[in-house]
Amino acid sequence: MELRQLTSERERRIFFERMEEARAKRGAGFRERRRSSLAKIHLEYGLLYGLFEHDDDPPEQMMSGFVMHDVASYPQSYTRPDLSHLPARSVFEGGELWSFAKGAGLLAQHGALIVAGLMQVQALLVYPIVKPSDQSGPYARSNFVKAGDPIAWPYGETTDGGDVWVQPMVLEGEALANVVEAVFGRGFTTSDSMRRIRFDNPFPIQPTLSRPAIPIEQHLGTVASAAPHGHEVNGAAQA
Repeated sequence: MELRQLTSERERRIFFERMEEARAKRGAGFRERRRSSLAKIHLEYGLLYGLFEHDDDPPEQMMSGFVMHDVASYPQSYTRPDLSHLPARSVFEGGELWSFAKGAGLLAQHGALIVAGLMQVQALLVYPIVKPSDQSGPYARSNFVKAGDPIAWPYGETTDGGDVWVQPMVLEGEALANVVEAVFGRGFTTSDSMRRIRFDNPFPIQPTLSRPAIPIEQHLGTVASAAPHGHEVNGAAQA
């Protein structure tokens, strides 16, 4: 598997097209409010990542993807929770997770946690939907904790015009360190100034690859971080 940072205008365009196609086929049940520019800001200025089965796969074959940014680059999407006790450059918010393949979203999250460890991120922030459907489970299983009460999300609505509610969740401190240690223990390599992360599938789920017809995972949030550095990194040997 390869998690690849997407940097060119063409790659960003393909990411957007794949995301829109995945959401349409899933029947996501929500949309961005007409006046909101949040998704546009994330896609234009955030760090985009795509997951591929092979390192030579073209952008059109990405299986899943997500966007993230540190809050020193631009603010978190909502004022809650307050993470101002940490350096802004060490707090990362993730979002716009989509997937075409069963298991591919979980694999993307695995890669994102590798990058978080490499970058010594101190807090990971997500806003998964909890209403009309609860999509916070995968984050809770990765030891994210709820940070306050659910929020009526000002940027999104259901397809019939109702409110979308999200649950702020954070992974930080010892819990983050433990998760990163476990992920590192499964092994990985990086190249291209850490813009490419390669790892074996650590899960029993085998994703349906290439261009499957039905996406199964799509959230408002996920986690990750990255920035250019100039060396190869090897993860620890798998236990």
